[in-house]
Amino acid sequence: MTTNTAMPKTPTLSTTAQVVKLALIASCAVSTTTFASTIEDQANKVEVIQVYGNQGVSRSATKLDLTVYETPQTVTVVSRPQMDDFALRSVNDLLAYTPGVTVEKVETDRIYYTARGFDVVNFQYDGIGVPFSAGLSHGNPDTAVFERVEVLKGAAGLVTGLANPSATVNYLRKRPNEQLSGYASLSAGSESRLRFEGDVSGNLSDSLNGRAVVVKEQADSYLDRKQDDNSLIYLVGEYLFNANTAVTLGHSYNLNKVDGSLSGALPLFYSDGSPTDFDVSTSTAPEWAYRDVKNSQTFAELRHQLGDNWSLNVLLSHNKVVQDSAVMYVYGAPDKHTGLGMIGLPNQYDLDETQRIADVYLSGTYNLFGRQHELMAGINYAHIELFGQSFYDNEFSGAMLGADWAAGKTQIGEFDPSDPYSSGHQDKQIHRSVYLATRLHLSDAFSLLLGARTMSVAQHGYSYGTDSSSDATETVPYVGGLYELNDSMALYASYSEVFTPQSFVDPDFKALGVAKGNNAEIGAKFNLNNNATATLAVFRADLKNVGEFAAVNNGVNTYLGLDYQSDGAELELVGSIADVFNVSFGYTWLNSVEGHEGQQVRTYVPRNMAKLSGVYYPKTLSELSVGASVKWQDDIYTAAQPTQSREQPGYALVDVFVRYDVSENLNLALNVTNLTDKKHLASLYWDQAFYGAPRQVQASLTWRY
Repeated sequence: MTTNTAMPKTPTLSTTAQVVKLALIASCAVSTTTFASTIEDQANKVEVIQVYGNQGVSRSATKLDLTVYETPQTVTVVSRPQMDDFALRSVNDLLAYTPGVTVEKVETDRIYYTARGFDVVNFQYDGIGVPFSAGLSHGNPDTAVFERVEVLKGAAGLVTGLANPSATVNYLRKRPNEQLSGYASLSAGSESRLRFEGDVSGNLSDSLNGRAVVVKEQADSYLDRKQDDNSLIYLVGEYLFNANTAVTLGHSYNLNKVDGSLSGALPLFYSDGSPTDFDVSTSTAPEWAYRDVKNSQTFAELRHQLGDNWSLNVLLSHNKVVQDSAVMYVYGAPDKHTGLGMIGLPNQYDLDETQRIADVYLSGTYNLFGRQHELMAGINYAHIELFGQSFYDNEFSGAMLGADWAAGKTQIGEFDPSDPYSSGHQDKQIHRSVYLATRLHLSDAFSLLLGARTMSVAQHGYSYGTDSSSDATETVPYVGGLYELNDSMALYASYSEVFTPQSFVDPDFKALGVAKGNNAEIGAKFNLNNNATATLAVFRADLKNVGEFAAVNNGVNTYLGLDYQSDGAELELVGSIADVFNVSFGYTWLNSVEGHEGQQVRTYVPRNMAKLSGVYYPKTLSELSVGASVKWQDDIYTAAQPTQSREQPGYALVDVFVRYDVSENLNLALNVTNLTDKKHLASLYWDQAFYGAPRQVQASLTWRY
């Protein structure tokens, strides 16, 4: 599972091609604005009720009440209508749909995410959160809890300094409504998939509103022997003490049970060096393999209005992830004719992680030099405890498998007792931070956003026989400016820094220490009739001392601290176009992702990626909605060995749906994913890979009230 920095070939664009590409991006943005102005009269006639994205307030970048248009960074919003239209039932489906984000499915139930060339490691819930402790996601969380998801591109130094200059994903959970409302949905589809989803909200007493969401889903898989069982319950209540004070309490519990879970994936090369080509359904998981992940979150919020212009916000969160698994890692290079040559490593792995987080901040307005400005100040505290341990079948580990290794018949042995220090990892972290930001309105057109966040992280623990303790303190600045040329166009620029403590050790068994980075971005934003927002951005991101896997040394994973930088451009458009279209479009161009010697690295990240989705509402048949989504990326490759390179040629995945409103309360929908049944590798993040899902069909019946 090695990430290599020396690659056998370098995908490059000529200088002329780069200039042409940027010119095309800019012309698209200008053309979009012109098109929007020609349809203004039509857009004002009929309002599209469920507009894509979010044209209102977003606090993901600053915790100030800024709209996406006013925020001096690229902010991508996936709204509830988008999730419903394209059946984005899981976090992995949702982020695969999100412009500029790649979902690296290295295994079926352990996932990495990337943006702008770097791993996405910071995920928040309602604006508070801490990075992934292990840098990846366990399980496959359900999206039924979320009202929308906001993805802030680049570094987010104000809301969290602990991140990469890639993106910060903020999940906004559903909240109670005062009026009785809800829905019940039943879905059935390919691979014997059955899903029930229910949501009910309303007033429980004079001052108490409540909401409940439940999900039950079971399915087989296109992968041999894999079965999924997903259960979710989410309860939230909001109590209004008076007109100025409200308290919200909520709890969610999500259980992902997976039989046939992969550990690692398929080999990329045969023993003679030629590339492998298996059936899409091929899996290395034996019949006994499983992975169960329990994810529970309890949160409390206090919102208190202090006069007309100031508010106090207190947020508390207790998160717990428990994983129980027994899997078999299979590696090697099989003989093309006999299938022999693969090695098995059975492994039982248990994980228990607890996060306790508190965030308190004040926000409001003040007057200075005859103008009104905004201010936000807060403190954050997080206590993280993580323990994971591996157990091995010492008699079987490293044994050669038979030619039928893909049939899943390898029998499980006894997982022997092990020493937690040498076969596990423990991490205890205390995060403390203070942050401050102000938005200065220097003129009617120009606003300046200034801020800083001071953080200290005390980290103590061990990782598979080595000490991984480290302490770090850092102050990261944030500065951004936005100049409104007119009511529909603004120019902006921003700069932010981040730093990330790491629990890795280098080949000399010394703590790797902190990774530091920054992100600079300039661009233009277009407000299209208040129904859509377009963003054109050019960015540069740097990250130093990034822990990249080097080798297993005396049974310990060791890492090298490497320096990376990326630069490129993004164009995004989301919202309602006229009265008959909802659209979401994003194009990302990574000019390069380079190592410290100028070599191309992380070549499993596509240098060109486009995602376009749209829904059409025919005027002549108002009960009908039809939509399509296209996700395209260019070539990616990985060098598993110095003389070998495995390439995934560029490809596009097409999803479509049609929905018909039988009545005001009842609708039928049909979704098809990977319409063309394109065969493709799910990721080249590691030197193993399995295939992405083939064509899948799902029908849904939904009743709303």
